[in-house]
Amino acid sequence: MADVAVDGTMSPLPPQPQLFQLDPIDTVEPWQQELVDCFQSLTVLIAGRSQVEVHEKLQQKASESMRSHAELVNGLIYGILTVPSEGNNYFRLLNIVSRDGFGHAVGRLQQLITAHKFAQVQSEVRTQLFWVLSELVKISAHGVDQVLLALTRQVRSGDVAQGNVRLCRLMLQFMQTNYDWLMGFPVLVATTAYMFGRLVLDHSRITDLRAQECELVVRLLRERFNECSMVGRDLVRMLQDVAQIPIFHDFWHDMIYRPRSISPLFAGIEQLLRVPTPRMFLANRVTYDMESRLLFILEHLPATAFSRNLMWFVQRYLSTPESESLFSDLIRFIVGVVHPSNAVLASNVVPRYVFLGGLLRFIRSQVVAANAKLALFYDWLFYDPKVDNIMNIEPGVLIIMLSVDKYTFMTESFVEFLAYATDAYAPTHAVAVRMSVGQAMQDAVAKGVVVSIMPVYEHPRIEVTIRQSLYYLFPQLVPPVVLPPVPTDAELCEAGDVDPDVGSTVTSDINDTLLLNSADTMPVAPTAEPTSNGLSLAKEPVVPVIAPQPVKKVQTAPVILDPVSRMFQEELGVTDADLAPETPADDTDIASDANDIIEIGSMPEDVALVTGSLPPPELTIEQALEDKSLWLFGSTLQTFVDCVSSAEPDVKQMGDLAKEIVDMFAQSEASVHSIACILLAGFTESLEMEDVEMSAELKAAGETDDALEHDFLHYLLAATSSYMREGE
Repeated sequence: MADVAVDGTMSPLPPQPQLFQLDPIDTVEPWQQELVDCFQSLTVLIAGRSQVEVHEKLQQKASESMRSHAELVNGLIYGILTVPSEGNNYFRLLNIVSRDGFGHAVGRLQQLITAHKFAQVQSEVRTQLFWVLSELVKISAHGVDQVLLALTRQVRSGDVAQGNVRLCRLMLQFMQTNYDWLMGFPVLVATTAYMFGRLVLDHSRITDLRAQECELVVRLLRERFNECSMVGRDLVRMLQDVAQIPIFHDFWHDMIYRPRSISPLFAGIEQLLRVPTPRMFLANRVTYDMESRLLFILEHLPATAFSRNLMWFVQRYLSTPESESLFSDLIRFIVGVVHPSNAVLASNVVPRYVFLGGLLRFIRSQVVAANAKLALFYDWLFYDPKVDNIMNIEPGVLIIMLSVDKYTFMTESFVEFLAYATDAYAPTHAVAVRMSVGQAMQDAVAKGVVVSIMPVYEHPRIEVTIRQSLYYLFPQLVPPVVLPPVPTDAELCEAGDVDPDVGSTVTSDINDTLLLNSADTMPVAPTAEPTSNGLSLAKEPVVPVIAPQPVKKVQTAPVILDPVSRMFQEELGVTDADLAPETPADDTDIASDANDIIEIGSMPEDVALVTGSLPPPELTIEQALEDKSLWLFGSTLQTFVDCVSSAEPDVKQMGDLAKEIVDMFAQSEASVHSIACILLAGFTESLEMEDVEMSAELKAAGETDDALEHDFLHYLLAATSSYMREGE
């Protein structure tokens, strides 16, 4: 409040509004200056008057016109936010003058919250904002829930700066204090659960805040699951990312195996996966400032001039390691919320798939890249033409089709990921997921998104394995892959490739990689009846084709996989007896069980390796590569094995690949046993390096390359063992 001079007159107010921390070059928006002017008029009006006189004067002015009423409310709201010491007095006066059920006051608060510069709001203004919202909740003012919905968008994902963390704490405290009021607004309940569920990953180092967030989210999910289920399939995506946290793991376990215990109306997790996520929830993880910048690029900039704006956007919001979690949220926003009009599609404005391709190139982590690809193709996996929008499929279709000439590796990467995710994301529902993916592409072709996918299938740069994946995914749209015949010994003799007395020693490279025994072949188009979504598979496949990423059960005992594979564990042989809660016979059993507690996602075999309680089981590299817990690694592991087994291994390439694998392993829930088998057994068998201490001797002898190999193996062993020790 302005200071009162000795003679009773008011000292002049500061010329600039006190809501934001503005830089000298920032301009003051008209609505901000209007609040300042109204507050100045208010202070002049009530200066030197008694309490009774102030009430009479305000009542008289508020009754003159709606404009006068609005000016009084503007001044009182500004005073509440900027003068905390007078907040109670100003709110009492607001109760006296309000003629519209606090509608104008709530509107002004919403205008402040949705401002693009909300991140620059003064710290004391934020505190007063939550205080006045709490007071409005106490008097049941209408529209406060909409203000809170807008406020949830301003809590940024991937931002652990002090200001954003403080805002998150204020929001969390408000929801905890007004929990009973929150229960009356289903949309706000679902939004709160989804928002804090996504923020949990960002606050791994802020343990007290993270614990409170987890408690609130699980409480909302258990007490109001029907309301939270309106989030749809992205609720499952959110829960997968946090399922390794014990409190979430218990809820996740109940969702999979005891859905009725959560809600009588909940039939199972597939029920959620078939519900598209409404746009309001996808937009919730993108602030108003981010949204305005993204829409400016995607609605106004030509494809030849958006790179600079994209670079500015990345530098502003995605430049820190903590911000990597924001990539998938941005992709889901662009795919599910930003649907350009026909006029924009027909113009030279940058298409969504071009922007997404540019955005993906800024990702530095393989784990983040896998999550980003999942966000891009997530709607494909459960596509239903009756409820899903083809515009959610269009960016993925175009980025596969139109990147093949210039960025062939990107097209191959997306096809490989889509083929693998089709089988590995929900193994027990793999057939239904594959039909959904096929239906999505068929609808894209039928509705003119692309004319055909044959240009990708027939492109000379596309590998045979990618063609096989395309036929595996879309057997109605592409022909089967015809493999070249294997030459006989007689034909090889005529060509001079073999000695007729010795027999065939030379085979085709392509057949070395593609020919399989009968146990490994899989018809990609088996006989099937038409399904509910209209997709039917060919009845007689011409050529049995290997699945791009076969999914087999490696372990014979029940295992706990990473959150994605853990979604459908039934095919791993987990019985009801395994899932039933154990009743210890005595205190001895409890004490022994306490020593077996491990982090969620670790394999039973991993515990044995770490604790030494059991000898490690025999596991070949081929079996390890089939481990479903390694799905996030993509083709990196196979590339590493191929490099190791080559005649002349490239030490530098091996080093880069192995370090990348170790870094990815540290961020995932993959099996220690399988990773160790691939890394350690591969090196010791192929390079026969068993004595790493020979490195010093090799360096002294001038054998730099051999020393480098030994040095790297030493690093690899140390890194792997350190991660294994963390599981103890």
